[in-house]
Amino acid sequence: MEKIKIAVTIGDPAGIGPEICCKLINEGIHLDGCEILFVGNKKILDETFKRVLQSHKLKDYKIVEPDEAVKFDAIEFGKIKKEYGRLSMLFVEKAVKMAMRGEVDAVVTCPINKRAIQLAGYKFPGHTEFLGFLTGSNDYSMMLVGDRVKVVLVTTHLPIKEVAKSIDKEKIKKAIINAHNAGRFFGKAIPKIAVCGLNPHAGDEGALGDEELKIIRPAVDEMERDGFDVSGPYPADSLFPKVLKGEFDFVVCMYHDQGLIPVKMESFGAAVNVTLNLPIIRTSVDHGTAFDIAGKNLANNFSLKKAIEVAVGMVKNVKSA
Repeated sequence: MEKIKIAVTIGDPAGIGPEICCKLINEGIHLDGCEILFVGNKKILDETFKRVLQSHKLKDYKIVEPDEAVKFDAIEFGKIKKEYGRLSMLFVEKAVKMAMRGEVDAVVTCPINKRAIQLAGYKFPGHTEFLGFLTGSNDYSMMLVGDRVKVVLVTTHLPIKEVAKSIDKEKIKKAIINAHNAGRFFGKAIPKIAVCGLNPHAGDEGALGDEELKIIRPAVDEMERDGFDVSGPYPADSLFPKVLKGEFDFVVCMYHDQGLIPVKMESFGAAVNVTLNLPIIRTSVDHGTAFDIAGKNLANNFSLKKAIEVAVGMVKNVKSA
């Protein structure tokens, strides 16, 4: 069987992305039939080996560099710089191009810094929106994958005060459709989907907010009539214990922390970010650049290994379907 090729972007040079990639190179990839191609800059990885891991004997690794060169001096770990933002986005752009051309089977991303990419002139809140732009996709969704809890978000990087006015039927239906279609990546032909309410106690029949009555429940009912195995809205606090028992495959959550808190409570350091409804498979680590420990040889690469493992599993499930 042909090897599954995974492109791993090394992330912001000043963060822990290069360090966890170097540690992965040192340890080796212990997944049968998997080949890793790093997308980044050889100078950054070599410097990280020498300065952070204190290793002058580098193990062999394959790296692909972006088409555009960016000048930079010795890496200043933990510093926000526009050239680092530019580099990190060029790495993503190169990996996506490779995936779109079929040169790799999936893309795994290490963390970028939102402020650095803004300084570099990018107007995207993060990876997810940039990936949508690069692939010409509009109806994408963010999924977080834990061991037993898998959530799909209706809204992503929004201030909490903007969440309620940003929710509508079409966004909820899109999240349900993307959750349903994600079943093929996880061996679930017809996944069982639960939908969270927005308000405490899912609005308590309108006493604590009417979004459930006016927006969420009508969207769920419509999708159920269309043949999707979906139900809700449920109060989030009482729903997730049922998810842990295996009663649901996926949960559609209304906002960022409603979904990420239960995933990280269950699988902190081992959760994986997946972007759904792109023409490519993309997973990511569940942590940020961690500037506070960057360059100190304190980062662990467990989330990166899990992101690669999930990507490989997704590729295998699609190919075997």
